[in-house]
Amino acid sequence: MPTWDVSFDLRLATDDPEIVRTVATVEAMAAVIRRIPLPPSVQRSIDRLNILRAVKGTTGIEGTELTDDEVGRIMDASPGERVLPPSRQREEMEARNAEQVLKYIASELRSAPDLPLTEQLICTIHELTTSGIDYENNEPGVYRSHSVRAGTYVPPTTREEIVRLMGEFVRWFNEGPRRNWPAPVRAIVAHFYVVSIHPFGDGNGRAARAVESFLLYRGGINARGFYSLANYYYRFRDRYVALLDSVRFSSDHDLTPFVRFALDGLLGELEDVHSEVLAQVNIMAFTDLAREVLESGGRLGKKGGQRILNLLVALTVKPVSLTALRRGLHPLSRFYRDVSAKTLSRDIKFLLVEDLVIIDGDELRANLEVMSQFVP
Repeated sequence: MPTWDVSFDLRLATDDPEIVRTVATVEAMAAVIRRIPLPPSVQRSIDRLNILRAVKGTTGIEGTELTDDEVGRIMDASPGERVLPPSRQREEMEARNAEQVLKYIASELRSAPDLPLTEQLICTIHELTTSGIDYENNEPGVYRSHSVRAGTYVPPTTREEIVRLMGEFVRWFNEGPRRNWPAPVRAIVAHFYVVSIHPFGDGNGRAARAVESFLLYRGGINARGFYSLANYYYRFRDRYVALLDSVRFSSDHDLTPFVRFALDGLLGELEDVHSEVLAQVNIMAFTDLAREVLESGGRLGKKGGQRILNLLVALTVKPVSLTALRRGLHPLSRFYRDVSAKTLSRDIKFLLVEDLVIIDGDELRANLEVMSQFVP
C-alpha cells in the first residue's frame, strides 16, 4: 500500500497558459452571472439546484447513491422528518449534513467575507459533515489517532504527524505567494492537501471538498448561490482519484495537471449555471413580451387577457397535453372551468397567431424560441 510523505514544495505552474486562460474565463463568467438581476424566487431556485447537485456529488463520490429526487425531498423535509427507509438512514443523514455544511459556509462568509482558512474552521466543517453518524473510529471535528486508507493510498498514520502537518498546511497556505494565487487555484490546492493529509477518521473527502467550496465562495466564484466541484468529481471519479495519486507518486510532485483538471470542471459548472440563469431571463423576457402583445390588443387587465397570461406563464414551466387540457383533465384546465370549449380553442388560436405557443403533436408549449429574434 503506497504512502506519501506529505510535502509543501510541490510544483505548480500558476503561469501555465491553460491555467491562466481558464482562470480568466472562470472569473469573467462569474462576474457576468453575478451582474444579471434575478427575482428572489428565481435566485432561490438556482441556489437550491446548485446545493442539490453539490450534495449529490460529494456523497456520491463516497458511494452514497442518491437520486436527484431523493436529495430534493431530503432538502425539503423538516429536520425530524424521515424521507428514506430505516435501512438508508445513514445515506439520508449524510445528505442532510452535506447541505448543512454548505449553508454554514454561506452564513459564515456573509457575516465575515474575509474569513480565513484555519484549522478550527476545517474541524468545524468536518464536525458538521459527520455529526450524528456512527462512523467507526471517527470523532466529529477531532483529528484521528489511528491509521486509515483512502483507496490504495495510506495517509499519515499518527496523530502527532497529523497535528504537525495540519498546522504546517494552514501556515503555508496563508503565507507567501499562495496568498496571491487566484481564488480557484487556492481552493483546488487546499482540497488536495486536506484530502491528502486525511486528518479525520472518516468524511475526509467530503470535508476537503467543502473546504474547496468555502474558498470558491470566499473568492467570489459563488456568483449565483453555491458552486461545488463535487458533482464534477463524482462524474469523473476515476480520473479524479488517478490525478490525486499521480501528484503523490508519479508526476514528480507536479500539481499542475490536477489543477487544470479541476479548473475545467469549475468552468463547466459555471457554464451550466450561466445557461440556467439565461434560461430564466429568457422566460421573464418572454412573459413581458406576452404582456405587451396582450396590452396592444386591449386584452391586458381584462378577465380573458389574464386567463391567457396565466396559461402562457404555466406553459413556460412545462408543456401540456392538448387532449388533457380540452377534456378538463389537466391542472391548467382550471383556467377554463367557467367558460366554453370554444373559448379555449379561441385563446390557443390567438397564441398561435401571435407566435407565442407551438403545437407539436398533442403537446402545447410556450414558444420560448421566439425571443431569439431580439438577440443582436
